[in-house]
Amino acid sequence: MVVDKAVKRLKEIDREVLLLSHILSVLSWDQEVLPSKGAEERGAQVGLLERQIHTLVTSDELGEIIATLEGVQLGEVETAMVRHAKRDWERERRLDGEFVQLFSETTAKAYPAWVKARQEDDFKAFAPTLEMIVTLLQEKAEALGHSGEPYDPLLDLYEEGTTTAEVESLFSEMGLFLKEILEQVGEREVDDTFLYGKYPQESQDFFIREVLTNMGFDWERGLLHTAVHPATSTLGAHDIRITTRYEELSVASPLFSAIHEGGHALYEMAASQGVCRGTTLGSGVSLGFHESQSRLWENMIGRSGSFWDYYFPQFKELFPLQLANVDEGQFLAAINRVKATPIRVDADEVTYGLHIIARFELEKALLKGDLKVKDLSGAWAEKMEKLLNIKVKSDRLGVLQDVHWSMGVFGYFPTYALGNLYGAQISAIMANEIDLDYHLKRGELTPIREWLEAKILKYGALYQPKELLNKVTGSPLRSSHFKEYLTKKYLEI
Repeated sequence: MVVDKAVKRLKEIDREVLLLSHILSVLSWDQEVLPSKGAEERGAQVGLLERQIHTLVTSDELGEIIATLEGVQLGEVETAMVRHAKRDWERERRLDGEFVQLFSETTAKAYPAWVKARQEDDFKAFAPTLEMIVTLLQEKAEALGHSGEPYDPLLDLYEEGTTTAEVESLFSEMGLFLKEILEQVGEREVDDTFLYGKYPQESQDFFIREVLTNMGFDWERGLLHTAVHPATSTLGAHDIRITTRYEELSVASPLFSAIHEGGHALYEMAASQGVCRGTTLGSGVSLGFHESQSRLWENMIGRSGSFWDYYFPQFKELFPLQLANVDEGQFLAAINRVKATPIRVDADEVTYGLHIIARFELEKALLKGDLKVKDLSGAWAEKMEKLLNIKVKSDRLGVLQDVHWSMGVFGYFPTYALGNLYGAQISAIMANEIDLDYHLKRGELTPIREWLEAKILKYGALYQPKELLNKVTGSPLRSSHFKEYLTKKYLEI
């Protein structure tokens, strides 16, 4: 096969995979925001599409194309496409189409089962479904191959090039300093009761949309909806949708959930129109990098004093009764209160990483067979008490709170904490190049977005995660930047 013909055909196959993945996102979006009794048929639809994608990325034709182009001098984007195609081809060839379809159908049907069990606070009802998912994940890990650590190939799906051992090392360092900071500041008396008053949803929604607009969320290319679990879905290059939820008691929860998802959306919007436009590379380079953007916006920017110097007067004007006796300092202290909570998405910056460590350790134990699904609820409670010194009162507030396991995504949770580490390292460099406080105090979020676009977002998955981080920060991933950030914020103030 001649080179020009091979490149042309590679791009055609890549485009077909991209379109099929967007169709899958449409089905997933429909399932999340419009739950119905159609879960079983939707599961069959998802499974069929997943199998079609699997057939494309494992075809003999694609293998021939990769063999033709590997080592050939190509453009930067084409070279990256060959690298990614080879990685996917070699990995997916280890999974047969029937398994891929079965896995997709099982997880699609698991979602409504999880929703029902969560609503009814009944883990036992969901346990049989989760047992099937864990069994399939064990089979998947074995098929993908590993040298004694079944977590490795699953983690690599979301954070390419990162091993379980590397995460364990980073999390060991992070866990120590998080618990130290928690012990020092976790007992500080902070009044946050005013966050739990009655805040009209319409006014909350108005404020959230104002912030998202200022961040650069393009409403002609995306929308905001409500769902059981906050999420970002890319249904197309110009169709990026985010969700939040208003069922939580605190007014802060839907706001920061929306800012978090807005960070994800900005990544998708920029990557899909950047140097890898029109290809499967036009997305985030990894979930850890994706989380670096969402948590940078949510916490390092959205919970900063400079941000609220501009926004608090507007927020107070929207809620004059609820905030009648609250000044900016009190509000800032409340939204940054360090206090262990059973809910991950509501956790503060100090305790959040401990939530992730717990899930990471539980996932590893489940995959190795050291922990049975039937014992998971109790093991969860033990982890929460050991790491956060809190007692879990229900499965809804415990093992059933997250959607991820119903989706069959083991290896995903570590990327949230890796995102904190990436974000702190990236923001340290950004702060040296632009005056963050100056812009934030004036409500100018565009310079921040433009810096992130220029350094990270526009490149999509052109580079590998470790390579991109080194390009942006000049060093490999370290936990020390996050420690310095938290120390300055919570101990020096």
